[in-house]
Amino acid sequence: MATFLWYIKAMLDSSERMKAWMVFLVMFGMMLLVSSSVMAKPWKGCVPGKTSRSQVIRKFGKPTKEFSKGGKLSDGVNYQGDAAIEGSLETNFYFNKKGILSRIDVFPSKEIKKADIIRVYGKGYAERRTEKGFVFFNYWREGMVIFFGKDSDKVHSVMFIEPASGSKKSK
Repeated sequence: MATFLWYIKAMLDSSERMKAWMVFLVMFGMMLLVSSSVMAKPWKGCVPGKTSRSQVIRKFGKPTKEFSKGGKLSDGVNYQGDAAIEGSLETNFYFNKKGILSRIDVFPSKEIKKADIIRVYGKGYAERRTEKGFVFFNYWREGMVIFFGKDSDKVHSVMFIEPASGSKKSK
């Protein structure tokens, strides 16, 4: 980057240098704008921040139970047992007060290991530990957090949320 700027400075006189800076700043701003408009990783066609409660129920049918917790995760639906969604033992969908999906918690039915996660999603995660000692990978750009069993390399659950926009929100 510094070499690029030095080259522009050396090659252009002061008026052309100002034009070059303006072009550079516009291009840099556009790059930042595009990189910050990240969309959440969908799960089975449901996207946090986009999908409505009625769309979830229309897609997966009547839930095992509906619940209300108040607060940010105002209410939700749960699918488990005979109503479990393919690939999961249990899935919880949480909605904001406007009825828009804000979070999905999936408890996978098959064993998935850390190595599988890294192979599929890459190393673009922040590794953290909960207060109780559970390790999790926060793929903050994608809006996906993967929790592992305590002292285990097996996935316990996967949480899909709206991705952090622009800043690394990994705690």
